[in-house]
Amino acid sequence: MTGALVRLTGSGLGCPTWPECAPGSIIPQPDQVEGFHKFIEFGNRTLTGLVGIIALLSLIAVWRYHRRSRAGRATSLSLALIPVVGTLLQALLGGVTVLTGLNPITVNAHFLVSIALVAVTVILYARFFVVGVQPPRLVLWGVNATTLVGLVVVITGTVVTGSGPHAGDETSARYPFDVRTTAWLHADSVFLFLGLLIATLAASRYLIDKKPNPLAKGLTIVLVIAVVQGIVGYTQWFTDLPWALVGVHVTLAVLLWGALMFTFTRAHPKILLTT
Repeated sequence: MTGALVRLTGSGLGCPTWPECAPGSIIPQPDQVEGFHKFIEFGNRTLTGLVGIIALLSLIAVWRYHRRSRAGRATSLSLALIPVVGTLLQALLGGVTVLTGLNPITVNAHFLVSIALVAVTVILYARFFVVGVQPPRLVLWGVNATTLVGLVVVITGTVVTGSGPHAGDETSARYPFDVRTTAWLHADSVFLFLGLLIATLAASRYLIDKKPNPLAKGLTIVLVIAVVQGIVGYTQWFTDLPWALVGVHVTLAVLLWGALMFTFTRAHPKILLTT
């Protein structure tokens, strides 16, 4: 979310160098010409450090848990290690993004690494705290297909933003794609996603007799977020992409992906320790 704020407020080069914010200083300096942009960019960098500390503490917690129970130890530790390594990678990729003048490829990669870390973190959380459901094969296929197309939706969304007006800085390059065409392709993937989601939800309600039905509940939450996201998406398009509304769109995209991964994990009980 703060990464999106950096881009949407034109603060991508608020700290014009890396790892320093200004030449000779890690923190913003009063005489920087970047104005308030330097605080937004530096704030995002600082939060990356906080995320890294939390990821490290989570790894330690998982390690301590498996000192008592060795069941599934290797998988849990691997999942817990990924956010630690991934956060370090994010810091390096953020540096590359700044040093390349906010190249849209590196900006998109920066966001997609975050999406991957969200997915891994959701799986790690669910592994310890969620009881899985063994769905019928048709429902499982539907969940898998919906998750895959959901990822396509996220990726095409980054291409749209990489082709649009919010580059992170006035001097930054954009993809050489027509933004209207990329938006159409993104919308097409959204319609496919919604179709698969509704079909999978209907199948889960019809084929799973158990009450309560946590899988159907999870899919319903995903559907609600997706509908709200669609409304926001069309509203921002027809109002010339106001940056605040685009920020809401990005935030909802992360929430949608997290809810989708939560449901995906519940449908694969072999991943979970609680099953």
